Amino acid sequence: MRRTIVWILYILMGVQIAFGCVYLVTGFTAEQKFAENIVTFLPAGVLYPVQLAAAAGSAWYFLGKMGLQDRRVRGYLCAFLLTVPFFLQMHLAKLAWSLSLSALLWMLGLVVDIRKKGMSRERGVRLLISYFLYGIICPDGLWLGGILLLTVLPPSIGRGQTGKTSGRRRFCLAVFVTAAVIFLTNAGLNGALTEQRRIYRENNPGTAAVSRFVWPNFATNYFFWSDEVKAVLSEEEAIDVSERIDLLEKEFYPSMRETYGSGKATLLCLEMGYRCLMDRSKETVLEILTDFKDYLLIPFTVERNLQGRGVSLTAWNYGRMKEQGPLLVKYYYRYGLFELPLLLLGSLLLWGFQRGDRNSQWKLLLYMGFLYTLWYTMKSNLPIDYKQVLPILFIWYLASVWGIAMKRPVSRNEGEYVGKQRTD
Repeated sequence: MRRTIVWILYILMGVQIAFGCVYLVTGFTAEQKFAENIVTFLPAGVLYPVQLAAAAGSAWYFLGKMGLQDRRVRGYLCAFLLTVPFFLQMHLAKLAWSLSLSALLWMLGLVVDIRKKGMSRERGVRLLISYFLYGIICPDGLWLGGILLLTVLPPSIGRGQTGKTSGRRRFCLAVFVTAAVIFLTNAGLNGALTEQRRIYRENNPGTAAVSRFVWPNFATNYFFWSDEVKAVLSEEEAIDVSERIDLLEKEFYPSMRETYGSGKATLLCLEMGYRCLMDRSKETVLEILTDFKDYLLIPFTVERNLQGRGVSLTAWNYGRMKEQGPLLVKYYYRYGLFELPLLLLGSLLLWGFQRGDRNSQWKLLLYMGFLYTLWYTMKSNLPIDYKQVLPILFIWYLASVWGIAMKRPVSRNEGEYVGKQRTD
């Protein structure tokens, strides 16, 4: 029974890998026309191999740290994860999200390694370097990476040793210092490379509050705003902002900052968010819960979006990918969504066959999925965009095939297997 399920999973994965290989050939030299494309001196024929190599290497490294030692199985899983339609689309695009995911997987691999073996000077240095790279590549990496490190690793540092408290303090201090370096580096890069880093905007709590709690009620709540806000935002402009959320960052907040400075502008935005939350509590909470559910269940949200349900950028992202080969992408994209429930069911059945093989690192991945879901839910009220939450998609697709990576049950005549590798 187990062998049959494993072969079915291999076949389902193989079909996707074949689709991915064909799409790789057809889309390798093309450029997907995203508004947030990064302006780079590297041509597509150079950038795409770099992103693909980084994605493959980081996935190989991460799976190894997760305990998958059989090289053939690990290679097959890497090929599968590399050719998931959403991931391969980003690997063949001039966007930040492919390299962001690769940097995150490298950092997560080091986190898993430290949780297993403990902190050492070498692991600590590599971890901080990976955090630095993630912080400057991913627009939200400074905050998400820092929160992840500070909430996950301190309990694992110095466990069972004397002086563990001082070790944890030194680690937290090192993370804060690295975060400061990332912040200053990003500020310098954003100032020097304005065109190349258009999407690297400051994560300001004021703009987040206005986007999450106020929009699209700028006009309906206009007469409740303070005189300071009305001095910057006319009623006609409030109507325009209510119709276009992008005007928050393009016009409204820049005007507030220019008039009152960053500190006071942020406080005024927070006041607006609080007032709207109090006035429209039920409506706002329902919107937040809906977005939280959509981000948490992002593969199924994408499926609903393709059926014309929900507010998202899925159709736009799908359209950019479809330009390279409409018929191929149609079936490739659909198959990537169709296979997921089947793979999840198969891995769940295989998980049921196991005895005592419960990888504790999955708690880390589940926590990370919750953290990213909460972050992007509260960050803004923008339409759902799966490009930003590739880590959540990665967790879903990794879980769907993890069944074949788990240990085989021990029999009388055979040794214990770990991903088909004998241990006796």
